[in-house]
Amino acid sequence: MSLPPQRQLDNYLSQFAEKQVDGKYLGLYDGERRFGRVFAWLHEQYNGAFEFMNAKAPQGVGGHFNADPSRDLMEVNETYSALLRIASKAGIRIKTKPEYQKVIDSSRGWLQPTLGSPIPEGLTPIEVEYYDTVFETEDSGIMLAGTNRVPLQFVGEGSYAIVHKFTDPNYGIQFARKKLKKGVKPKEVERFHREFDIMKRFDFPYILKVYRYNESDNSYTMEYCEHTLKDYISHNNQKMSPWARRKMAMQFLYAMNFLHKHGVCHRDLSYRNVLVHTYRGSDAFMVKVSDFGLAKEKTSDLTSTGSAMKGSIIDPALGSFRDFGPVNDIYSIGFILNYIFTGRRDLLADGSRLGSIIQKCSTTNSADRYQTVRDIIEDMKKAECLVG
Repeated sequence: MSLPPQRQLDNYLSQFAEKQVDGKYLGLYDGERRFGRVFAWLHEQYNGAFEFMNAKAPQGVGGHFNADPSRDLMEVNETYSALLRIASKAGIRIKTKPEYQKVIDSSRGWLQPTLGSPIPEGLTPIEVEYYDTVFETEDSGIMLAGTNRVPLQFVGEGSYAIVHKFTDPNYGIQFARKKLKKGVKPKEVERFHREFDIMKRFDFPYILKVYRYNESDNSYTMEYCEHTLKDYISHNNQKMSPWARRKMAMQFLYAMNFLHKHGVCHRDLSYRNVLVHTYRGSDAFMVKVSDFGLAKEKTSDLTSTGSAMKGSIIDPALGSFRDFGPVNDIYSIGFILNYIFTGRRDLLADGSRLGSIIQKCSTTNSADRYQTVRDIIEDMKKAECLVG
């Protein structure tokens, strides 16, 4: 009976414990505890081969790659291929720097085991990497209770985290998983955990629901939404009815009113972190406010974000980010409402009732703005027709 894929991978990796590897390469892969030694060994081997190619075929001219280095590189390529294959069976994808992948793929076509190999014209100079990693692991699956490894599908990424989606085979429901990138600072880990804690505390229809935090890899599972506000509006702007726009705007406002009533300022509202969940076979949708990494809690002293401005829509009336209050969220709310109703980023200023509401949200003088989201909601309710 064959060994489980994870055991096969562990057995394969164990052979690299005996290989000599330069410490400078080992240092590059400190964050890759399981794969660090094999990645360092491959990196060192490829760097040596690429340096020799650059010397033998300078500035893109053809050249001759000697017999022994040719055979050595062929063996390294075989090791690399075996690693990819065994890791893939264990649900782990290995990502290689594109410049290196291009040369590795090319070399399979011209390397030969005897009499040396002809280096093709145009292959060199190869950009040899000495100070950053060339290989890294990417998740391709997630383990769920009572199931085998479930495939992950990439959705998107930001500065600090990557989002994948997966389907729970027990229920046939799609979820998302948000995971911190490797090598982030402890402060970002704290911020990420606090984001989860804030969202977990709330159970409200228009705020993205989160489920479980995994301490072992700093990730958490959450609702999966098919669209960002930006994508949804850009694809549906020509066919959205005034009624649908008004419904979307009110859902968003109810979410923000709920947050402010509970002492939370979002501080990073944008067209990409307001999400839209759609329902198969209908035009129904539900807005979900997400991404609370910069959120500020009125009753908490854990928000140490300094005075430097952050966020996607910056309020010109805000002197220091630590002084952020509800009225500063309202500045961004004006831009979000404007985008929902018009599909444009430039603020509506046509003298209409809708234009007046948007302008009162996002006027540069904070004292002239709406001071609460509840006031915006009341004015929206009074307006009989907001578009067209």
